[in-house]
Order: sequence, then structure tokens, then C-alpha cells
Amino acid sequence: MSSPTAPSPDPGFRRLVYPLALSVGVGFGAILYGTSVLITSSAAGAQFSLSLLSLAFSGSVLTGAAAAVPVGRYADRHGIRAVVALGGLLVFMGFLGFAVSSSGWQVLAAWWLLIGPGSTMVLFEPAFIAMQQWFTREQRNRAAGTLTLITGLAGPEFIPSVSYLVEAFGWRTTAVLLGASVLVVSGLTAGWALRAAPVPQRLEEPESASPGGAEAQGVKRGLPAGFLLLSIAVALTMAVLEAFNVHRIARFEAAGFDPSVVAWWAAAVGLLSLPARFLLPVLANRLDSAKLYMGLTVLIIPAVLLAVRGTEAWEMYGHFILFGLLFGAFIPLQAVIMSDWYSGATFGTLMGIQAVGIALGRAAGPAAVGWLAETPWGYPSGMALLVLLLGLSLGLLLIAARRRTRG
Repeated sequence: MSSPTAPSPDPGFRRLVYPLALSVGVGFGAILYGTSVLITSSAAGAQFSLSLLSLAFSGSVLTGAAAAVPVGRYADRHGIRAVVALGGLLVFMGFLGFAVSSSGWQVLAAWWLLIGPGSTMVLFEPAFIAMQQWFTREQRNRAAGTLTLITGLAGPEFIPSVSYLVEAFGWRTTAVLLGASVLVVSGLTAGWALRAAPVPQRLEEPESASPGGAEAQGVKRGLPAGFLLLSIAVALTMAVLEAFNVHRIARFEAAGFDPSVVAWWAAAVGLLSLPARFLLPVLANRLDSAKLYMGLTVLIIPAVLLAVRGTEAWEMYGHFILFGLLFGAFIPLQAVIMSDWYSGATFGTLMGIQAVGIALGRAAGPAAVGWLAETPWGYPSGMALLVLLLGLSLGLLLIAARRRTRG
């Protein structure tokens, strides 16, 4: 039986983290921020209904979830280089298919069969699995902060850029360009930077020296203490964040604001999020990561409340400022909590299992808000639902932390 091997103290931090962060950022910008522009009435929304486009996006999240556990298991054994390369190719083919679609079923096929599985391979989960393999605890918290700090630039870069491209060249050409950007950057990252990545060890024992390491093998005996509740809580939070990623421009457009003005505010959200993206994961080296996550949840609820009515300028400004300052820290803190509680040889598999739950939330949030937006209750009812989800998430995380302590 092989013995556990701790991650190398510094296997080329800059060589590995910065290109991977750029790859994730481009994927995030194209798939999420680009989509928030493409679904508007001045782009694909002029040809396809908001319900269809929301269904396409939400369905892609679910099909991505179907690949999450196999991707996590593969990464546990072989690393993420091939995962990143294949994901970039699938996303490109999906955007190409979307660009040439003339009917609803073609849109759904492009998103569900290609972009969905591809996104699972080029967004955050594989990157966090790799950082767990490469670095010590303190370094991987810094790496998580660095990753999300760099990816935080995706919003300010992609939203205005995609808006300009749609106006100048049309949404179909823009979709092809978005897919090509993911293909090129992920391919270069896999082909150059990840060649230097350490090969994962095939561990058969838990990392006894790591916090929560004794439970790393829990996936073989049953889920570890608190894991299910933590995953549901995170999934609910991600449902809220994803709903805003997809609908924030359309939501304030429906309230009477100029879409171009809202797009610039949405881009500013990415800049506002930069400090928290880096500082809070690093702060987790000194403070309890779960408590930091719960504090963020409490603080972001007023930002969501401001979007319930959203007809006054101060409500829009207040929403974007508060939301922007806080939302970017949720994803890295989720990874830090998982690393603190469940690090070990099967970390990638557990991340994959949790990614399924997160995907359900990410799919349900935008779909529910999109459906409510086209009912007589409109977007305000969707925003009120998101407030309730945050409250439920907070309660579940409190229970998960207590069970984890008792476990």
C-alpha cells in the first residue's frame, strides 16, 4: 500500500497558476458573461425566446454535471491537462453549433451536448482539484485567491467586448469568436503550462496530516459528515449567483434602464469583486473558512433585495455595488472549505459529486428566474425567490458546520 505524499512546496506557482487562471477566466467570460449579453433582445433574444435560451443554458449545466464525477475521478489519477484540452474543443464546437442554429432544437443540442460537458472541463472545479494536488494548504488558499482574482477580470473585459462585437458583427459571429477564444487559450494552457504540472499520486490512504484527511476515503464508505448539507447550501448560493450572471442585464432592462448602461455596470461588478476574491481566501489561513462564507451570505442578501423592485437608479447602483464587492469570494471560499474539510486522495471525486449539486442549482436558478420573468409577476418575483434561497443556504451551512464538528 502506498503512503501519502504531500504536495510539493512550490512546483512552479506562477508557471501553473497564472496560465490556468487565464484559461478559466476566458472560459468563464465566454460561457457565462458572454451568454448574459447573447440572450438579450439585441442579440440571440431577437430570434429565440428568453425561455428557450434560458433552457439551453440551464440544460448545459445539467449535462455538464453528468460529466463532473468522471472528470473528478480522472483528475484524481491523471491530472487535468487532457481535461482542459478536451473541454476547450467541446466548448468551441458548441458555440460554432449555436452560431449556425436556425431552430430551437439546434440551440439546445449545441448547448446540452457540447458546451455543457466542455464547461465542466474548463471552469473552476478542475482547477481547484489541481491546486489541491500541487500545493500545500497555505499555498492553495493563495492559489485559489489568485485564480479567482484573475478570473474576476472576465466580467469587465467580456461584457463590454461582447456587447461591442454583437453590435458590430452580429451575435452569430460573436458566438464563433467566443468559442475560438476558449479553444485557443485552453489549448495553449494544456500544451505549455500544464506540461510542468506534477503527476498526481495514486493514493490509497487518506492524508492524515491534512485537516479532514481522515474522511477523504469517506466516499467509499458513504459521504463524510456534513458533506451533503454543505453541498446543498453551496448549490443554493450558486443558484442565486448564476441567476444574476445570466439575468442581471435583462432584469434591469425590464425595469426600464438602458441595456448599454446596465452592461457597463455589470462589467464594473467584476472590478469591484477583485479585492474580496483574493483577500478572503488568504484570510482563511487565519480564520474559519465556513464562518467567512456564512458572513458573505448575510452581507449579500441586501444586494439581492435591492433588485426585487429595481426601478429606481439608486436601487440599481446599490445592487451592483454591494453585489460586486461580495459575490466573487464565494467560489474560492467554497473550494477552501472543501479543502479544509475533505482533503485527501479522493478530493477530486468529492468535488465532482458536489459539482453535480452545484450544477442543479446553477441550472435551476436561471431557469426559474427566466420562467418567472415571463409570468405576470415578472422579475421581482424571481428576485424575491433568490432572497429566500440565500436564507435557506445560510441555515443549512450552519447545520453542516455543527455536524462536521461533532463528526
